[in-house]
Amino acid sequence: MEEPTKQCLKDLIVFQNLESEELEMICQKSYAKHYQKGEVIFFENDSVKKLYLLINGKVKLSMLSAEGKEKVLTILQEGDIFGELSLFDEDPHPLTAEVIQEARLLIIPWKDMEQIIMKRPSMAIKIIEALSKKTRLLTSQVRELVFQDAAGRLASLLSRLAEDFGREIGEGTVIDLVLTHQEIANLIGSSRVTVTKLINRFIDDGMITIKKRKIIIKDFESLGEKLQTIF
Repeated sequence: MEEPTKQCLKDLIVFQNLESEELEMICQKSYAKHYQKGEVIFFENDSVKKLYLLINGKVKLSMLSAEGKEKVLTILQEGDIFGELSLFDEDPHPLTAEVIQEARLLIIPWKDMEQIIMKRPSMAIKIIEALSKKTRLLTSQVRELVFQDAAGRLASLLSRLAEDFGREIGEGTVIDLVLTHQEIANLIGSSRVTVTKLINRFIDDGMITIKKRKIIIKDFESLGEKLQTIF
């Protein structure tokens, strides 16, 4: 593993507490790979067992219904671990991982990761943390689908995206991520038409604005009031 990759690992939050020896073990057993926007890392129902660490770029995790409708679970960013959902049983991947912004990944075959965990059990904590994060996310999405209308789900999504990808500018908090209305609809379990209407309503109400295809949140307080909208 080249030295720049090793240094990059040290800079990532997920590996900041590891000792040099532990980082070296990961470097020896892993390999880096670049992906272009639109490339699929693995498909739903693939059976390849590998652990993936996103060094930079953005990746979306999604699933398809029997009718071919996409539901996006989440968008991953630098430092996120994925692929762990299929590591502990014989089932294939339940999700598809697709690159939405040019990405560099560190990939560790599961057999090699098992050897690392046997020597350094503390490494398993990182995988457990990744599993817990997705469990909390799934729980949150189920709660939103059950208790919130489309406006509430959109407000919740924008709040999460602002937390994960937000950057402060003079006009408010810009979500440093370009998403189409269809992609937003896939994230909140709604239709593109509904999302377009809601975004226009949020703009008219002064909660958000859009510049260079990026959403800027201007009024978090009013956005938060939408989260209280329930059936």
